[in-house]
Amino acid sequence: MSAPAKRALLIAKHWPEPASTAAGRRTLDILDLLADAGYRVEIASPAQPTPFQAKTGYGEHPIEVNESSFDRWVRALNPALVIYDRFMMEEQFGWRVREQCPDALTLLDTSDFHSLREARHQALKSGQPLNLFHPIAEREVAAMARCDLTVMISKVEVELLKQHFCLPDWQLHYLPFMVRELPDLNTLPDFDERQHLVMIGGFKHAPNRDATTWFAQEVWPQLRSLLPGVECHVYGAYSDHAMHRLSDPATGLRVYGRTEDALATLARYRLNLAPLRFGAGQKGKILDGWLSGTPTVTTPIGAESMAPEDAWGYPLSDAPEQFAATTAHLYRDQTAWRSARDAGTHALETEFSYAPHAAAFIERLETIAADLDAHRNRQIWGRILRRTEHRAEEFMSRWIETKNKMTDT
Repeated sequence: MSAPAKRALLIAKHWPEPASTAAGRRTLDILDLLADAGYRVEIASPAQPTPFQAKTGYGEHPIEVNESSFDRWVRALNPALVIYDRFMMEEQFGWRVREQCPDALTLLDTSDFHSLREARHQALKSGQPLNLFHPIAEREVAAMARCDLTVMISKVEVELLKQHFCLPDWQLHYLPFMVRELPDLNTLPDFDERQHLVMIGGFKHAPNRDATTWFAQEVWPQLRSLLPGVECHVYGAYSDHAMHRLSDPATGLRVYGRTEDALATLARYRLNLAPLRFGAGQKGKILDGWLSGTPTVTTPIGAESMAPEDAWGYPLSDAPEQFAATTAHLYRDQTAWRSARDAGTHALETEFSYAPHAAAFIERLETIAADLDAHRNRQIWGRILRRTEHRAEEFMSRWIETKNKMTDT
């Protein structure tokens, strides 16, 4: 009789929505990878269900914050691996997991370096220099230190954590978007079979809201004069009134809601635009452009962690006039368009291949699990942060739970 499968538990801030966000798709990629490796996968979240969450086939468990019923439940589940998909989930549930399942390997998946994105947002709004060392960074890095391993989607962010926050290499693991199958460009529409411009990205994500607003106000007035008659269509889950107000059909700028099939939608357009002015991590909208054979025009922030600066076939810029000029050139020039499309396919092949990244990730987990005590003994800062005087989240949660029980009675 074979041994029962090890359980992997994801504690998620939101139920994964792969059609709405790149983070949701990445989460499912990791869970599928673990299932392929023999884990029995479970998902738990305090969020309300949505009609757009994935039908994963994995165990799904609603949980509550500040509620000791979670302790009994997770102890009975007895996962071998626990994944937190945001540092806030580690703050809320990490101490409970450590108390009830001390032998579980714990992993923080940031999706992107949240505090870096926030620092860039504040710098953009204030015009002040980038400040990496703010309270959110302190919380996020502390969560990393408390976990056995942190998975990062960006090589740039791995280096930043090592150089500026002094996290050791053995506590970090680079795991990008993973592509199981390259697109067959011969089956996708070619240059002459496509028209218009497209932007795509969920509007719960602040960088996408800013990109759409900046494009509508600063880039589109210049671009429409360079490409008369060409339209730009913007798609995004959770669009709201503020985003739809940017729509200007008279000029060809149209803001739509979600699209059910991002790749099929992108494949109709000649160019994919990602005019990001801040953000972090890898960009699902750019990956989808490459997978649909649709060249992407982006900024230095958009390009970061996706491909080297000299690998795009055009100059990266966040200046409105240069972004407009590059877009117009690629839209009109078939040779330049194909060169940019081929550069995207090359990036998929060289940087995002599923097999090597999946194998390296599972090997890393197995190596740590084989001698978890020795791994943890190297993490002196994690051990310090788990001591009583650094457990504010735990005691705040216990206080809220007690207050709620007193109120109920």
